[in-house]
Amino acid sequence: MDFNQFLEQEKERVLKLYTVNHKPGFSTKQELSDWYLSQIQKQNYNCYYCETSIFDIRSLIEVNVLKARKIRYGFRGLVLEIDKKENSLGYQKENCVLACYYCNNDKSYTMDSNLYKKYFGISRFNFFQALINQMRKEK
Repeated sequence: MDFNQFLEQEKERVLKLYTVNHKPGFSTKQELSDWYLSQIQKQNYNCYYCETSIFDIRSLIEVNVLKARKIRYGFRGLVLEIDKKENSLGYQKENCVLACYYCNNDKSYTMDSNLYKKYFGISRFNFFQALINQMRKEK
């Protein structure tokens, strides 16, 4: 899949996810979708916290090195998720970033985003890189 196909797939996925209650800082589903596509390119397809490429994460999931989490409408882990850097500010464009499932789930509501990125992001990046290197050696 090339970047354009990936972006089109993500656009359709995000449009389906939108509800005013869930993402009140975005007035329409088109606004949310446009922000998401702009943000994913701005972040170079990387998680905001660990800076790992979503394509590397997907590769690890495809070979069962990482596990995706089954949810009602699919799996978590295969896409970058919208995360609030400061929970009290809600889903406002300036307060949102895209995070991998693993960082988003780990950071949750328990930690300041800057502290999480500083102390845990690099560790997760190193862990993912070790898994990627191991996967490549086994091919």
